[in-house]
Amino acid sequence: MKKILFFLIIFIFFNGCKKDNSLNYSSSLIGEWSWLRTCGGFVGCIGPEDEHSTNSIVFTTDSICNCYQNDTLRSSTRFHTHKLFSIDGKDSVNVIIYDSDGSLNFSITHDTLGLYNSIFSSIYKRIN
Repeated sequence: MKKILFFLIIFIFFNGCKKDNSLNYSSSLIGEWSWLRTCGGFVGCIGPEDEHSTNSIVFTTDSICNCYQNDTLRSSTRFHTHKLFSIDGKDSVNVIIYDSDGSLNFSITHDTLGLYNSIFSSIYKRIN
């Protein structure tokens, strides 16, 4: 019985969350994105009109993410993307991993970029 339990735990450990480790520089992510709103946490939803500023993100083909506020560069970091799959392999999530500070899930629908984690979600519109 202990051997069966041991092998079951090992099986679950290695198959629990499959990860495609190949870098996936999504061509649809590359470009400039203008911030529309952020929702979540204790704040509710806020946008540029609430903050009295414009914010944008630029993802470059050489894997650099530049963040701007009022056209001033505020941060720059390298990034790469991964696709994570659920246990059954049917569902997947795209993830941006930043070299400087963590990661965010992302989705792109037409010209809209969603960045999200368990606390907040931010929506951006493609500029170019």
